[in-house]
Amino acid sequence: MKSTIAIVIPVYNREKLVLRSLESIARQSVMPKQLIVVDNNSTDNSYQSVKDWISVHPLAGVEMKLIAQPTPGAANARNAGFEQVATDYVYFLDSDDCAKPELVEEITKAAENYGNPELILMDTAYADGRVKKYFHKDLLKAQLYQARICTLTFAAQTDFFRKVGQWNGNLRCWDDWELGVRLLAQNPKMVVVDKVLSVIYPQAESITGENHYSKAGEWERAIDAAEEAVKNRKEANALRRMINYRRLNLAALYKQEGRSDLAIPLRKKALEYPLVTKRERIVLNLIYQFTSRGFRGGYILYDYLVNLK
Repeated sequence: MKSTIAIVIPVYNREKLVLRSLESIARQSVMPKQLIVVDNNSTDNSYQSVKDWISVHPLAGVEMKLIAQPTPGAANARNAGFEQVATDYVYFLDSDDCAKPELVEEITKAAENYGNPELILMDTAYADGRVKKYFHKDLLKAQLYQARICTLTFAAQTDFFRKVGQWNGNLRCWDDWELGVRLLAQNPKMVVVDKVLSVIYPQAESITGENHYSKAGEWERAIDAAEEAVKNRKEANALRRMINYRRLNLAALYKQEGRSDLAIPLRKKALEYPLVTKRERIVLNLIYQFTSRGFRGGYILYDYLVNLK
């Protein structure tokens, strides 16, 4: 089986962890055609560490590249790597996570067996065994509520990914969520591979971080970008209300973290959103109280009570 897949790995200050990611590529049952590592202005020894690994791990048939991207942000690093892609498909792996040995093989089989879909979705799992699996008859709705597509759970046809606009370099948080909204908003031809093909190793120092308030404003920027992505869909008003739910949920998280100064104006914005009905405002208020007290799953209550189609 011959792969036509490129794997792009952005790295920032992960001089040891990135080697685990690279080793997971070296163990693939089918090798990718390209392996592109992008150092995002690391201040540790990440660049040299990757360079040394490449020099002593020549992978047969794999074009390996190490490039530098000084512009901050994982999205910008991924885009810099994507510019080097010369294959039919691209897959993005984070530098602190790992690919399962059958990742490339399964993506290749899905591409061959399903007529080169524009999007190939797959499952991922956390190192403790928890599986990130979301199946829903409406994947766009699942993305808006649950972030069905994250960095590790998709491979995209290169031309399709370029047409969609690649990663949003203006975002520092929820960039994969926003990207997933844009991908699905195009009604792509897609297939779901019902297998765990990667492993997430959560880190204390990550993009998501340990709270939301420290990146206030960044999450909101992603929400606004997602709204822009769905504006031309025929069901745009319903989708925008689902996105507004996420705004309300974020306000509740700020409240839960003790930052009423951030929660109050964002809650007000969500409740006064032009498309929100009087009944919906009551539901949103209920969910705000529910979520700010530490309960989860507010989207289930919202979707049931508001019943957006």
